[in-house]
Amino acid sequence: MNYSKEYIDLIKNWIRPLQKSLTLESENKFSNLLGRKQFFNDYLYESLGNIENLKLTEEFIELFSQFKIRYYEYDNLDTNQRKRLVIDTRKSLFKLGKSIDVYISDKKNSSYYSKIIDSNLSLKSDIGLIKNIGKVNKNKLNELGIFNIKDLINYFPRTYLDYTNRVKINNLKPDNLYTCIATIKKFFIYKSQKNSNLSIMNIVIFDETASIKVTKFFLGKRFRSYSFFSSQKSLFAPGTKLAVSGKVKVSEYGKNFVDPQIEILNNNDESLNFSGKIMPLYSLSESFSNMSFIKLIKKVIIYSKYYPDLLTKKQLNSLSLLSKSESLINIHLPPNQEALTKSKKRLLFDELFLLQMKFLLRKRKNNKKFTTNKLIQKKFLLQDFLNKVPFQLTKSQEKVIDEIKYDLLDSSPMSRLLQGDVGSGKTIVAIISLLLVLEKNQQGALMVPTEVLATQHYKNLIAYLNPLFVSVELLTGNTPSKKRKEILTNLKNGMVDILVGTHALFEDKVIFNSLGMVVIDEQHRFGVTQRNRLLKKGDNTNLLSMTATPIPRTLALSLYGDLDISQITELPPGRVPITTKIISEDELEDLFKNVVDEIQKGKQAYVILPLIEDSEKMNLSSAKKIFKYLSEKIFKKNRVGLLHGKLNSEEKKNVINSFIRNEISILVSTTVIEVGIDVPNASIMFIYNSERFGLSQLHQLRGRVGRGSHKSFCYLVTSENNGSENKRLGVLEKSNDGFYIAEKDLELRGPGQLLGYKQSGLPDFVLDNLPNNKILIEMAREEAMKVINDDPDLRNNILLRNLLIDNSENKFIHDFLN
Repeated sequence: MNYSKEYIDLIKNWIRPLQKSLTLESENKFSNLLGRKQFFNDYLYESLGNIENLKLTEEFIELFSQFKIRYYEYDNLDTNQRKRLVIDTRKSLFKLGKSIDVYISDKKNSSYYSKIIDSNLSLKSDIGLIKNIGKVNKNKLNELGIFNIKDLINYFPRTYLDYTNRVKINNLKPDNLYTCIATIKKFFIYKSQKNSNLSIMNIVIFDETASIKVTKFFLGKRFRSYSFFSSQKSLFAPGTKLAVSGKVKVSEYGKNFVDPQIEILNNNDESLNFSGKIMPLYSLSESFSNMSFIKLIKKVIIYSKYYPDLLTKKQLNSLSLLSKSESLINIHLPPNQEALTKSKKRLLFDELFLLQMKFLLRKRKNNKKFTTNKLIQKKFLLQDFLNKVPFQLTKSQEKVIDEIKYDLLDSSPMSRLLQGDVGSGKTIVAIISLLLVLEKNQQGALMVPTEVLATQHYKNLIAYLNPLFVSVELLTGNTPSKKRKEILTNLKNGMVDILVGTHALFEDKVIFNSLGMVVIDEQHRFGVTQRNRLLKKGDNTNLLSMTATPIPRTLALSLYGDLDISQITELPPGRVPITTKIISEDELEDLFKNVVDEIQKGKQAYVILPLIEDSEKMNLSSAKKIFKYLSEKIFKKNRVGLLHGKLNSEEKKNVINSFIRNEISILVSTTVIEVGIDVPNASIMFIYNSERFGLSQLHQLRGRVGRGSHKSFCYLVTSENNGSENKRLGVLEKSNDGFYIAEKDLELRGPGQLLGYKQSGLPDFVLDNLPNNKILIEMAREEAMKVINDDPDLRNNILLRNLLIDNSENKFIHDFLN
């Protein structure tokens, strides 16, 4: 339908007072509010009855006629019925208004991109077939991973410049983006004396309020020619009207625009290209300009109309989402911020929805595949173990253990994620889980990311389980070949009950007799493929993944949708909170005197550094330099140790054992001690360049002290007085709660940095939007559950089936989950 401006105004003016009255009725708890002339229901009844001149579609005429009858009966409806009617009316009016907005948006967008469709091209067409692209540009795009039109449309902007803020010159404020419509007063262009390849153009522009200088730089020999200078002089002649968009800067000569977007206006403001609008910025090589890429997008964006949509019209309406084609057009060429926000929401929903679908399908497949007879209990180890443990389990630990026991009663295997803060007692829960499968004559595996942590777990298991005659072995990349052969033979014969190890457990030669449980510590350091390789070494293998990096529940749902989630939310009794302080390097000398006093009392200290050796590129302290300084200048009478990733396994083991035995008083280390070292005697920690670490990592490091019953301290050493950084680090001063700190870290740095998922295949587009989209995550999960319940084999959802089961065209899902 072709709407005139008068018709659009008519519809909007009809909707606006109705929405206002519906809002007032909601705020007054659906009491049938009395207005100036009539009651609420009478006003709605009359308004919905006078729609002949609105020329609405049959759908809206029928809908509003039904509402009209209901408002006539309003006095007889109860509160819930009234509420439902008001909500439905508001939704319908919103939908009508949206259809008008979409029309206006499409009309505005029509000048943005080509509407001409070449019947010889499709989404799968090679980009070389696009008119005037050229071989050189084709090769440049191929280097970016763009081979066909579909790839080009899926190459999203990394960010945007918003030039919609159009103001007069006298209202310009420094360091903000603006668009000014003004007239040229003066023009001059000259060659730079300092750089032979640089030309500089200065323009003075004015409007009715003031004038401002605009500077534009041109780099390259072709911009120094007489012909170029002449062309610019004729283009930017005094009296020419311009749109200038960019950041306003301040120099000693006043405010000015430096290297902004400039567009010449032909006496028509609407001829603006990106001045006054939102300009997309793409990640491109230096040889391919952003404007050239945008021109290319404009040529092909029309083909997004043929992009298959995962969601039906019914789903789009119920979820209030844009169509796929509309969101793709707006993500590249947004007419306004609202359209951009809605497009991001739709594209993010797709990624989350596909992720949840994959998780639920995998879970369903596992439950379907692994159904077996319940194993009979043949041993009774757990009660003996609990009787020998010299402490009481916390209520939180008991709750998690009950959840695990319940899982193990089921015929399908357990898949559970256990979150617990540093020192919350996850290891005890892991041991109990392993004992539960050992009681049924099965074996267990405990996999960890580092040899240091593997050794620590092995020693703990030996100490706890040797009295129960449970056989425990350790397998790492450095296990001697003779010992390795012995372990593998005994493992295959069923003589090893629990095997602790690193990535060595993935090897094909590692064959279990009857693997019943896999426990993975620091699970975010392992990929899904690695996890599954170990699980496949048994039949019906149960999985317990553990992490000391607490993850907010909604984020955990989006990243681990196939796992049930348990949390240990309390620390064992007797733990004294760690006192954390932010200090400057100038304060260290006095604090080192306190360390000497603590050492004389038999205590120990950690000193943590971000680098092993000094770096020319980074002005940071290094472990080797600080080790030399502390051992030779500060702690001459005490033994100082050095630990870092470049030491071989034997050297690391010797340093750690010396520290555990208190032969080393001060351990200078990189972040290799983040997990795996448990020295209750250590009471002080210094972390140099603490501003370089995330809050969650600092919390993990801090967890190496405070493991005993005595008072412990953590000093966050900052290299410079940075107010914003100190405010961020202040979170650690205020709290020892890992879940609170993780939430703050998520807000400040995003999940990619927090959890290390930049390496996992999750696109930045999804990661960067997760923290602020908790509702969208839940929406995606609920919609995925509906689809699975209605169509478990996706026989009626062919597109979804193709994406998720048959060939996984979706690169993100494929990389992350397969």
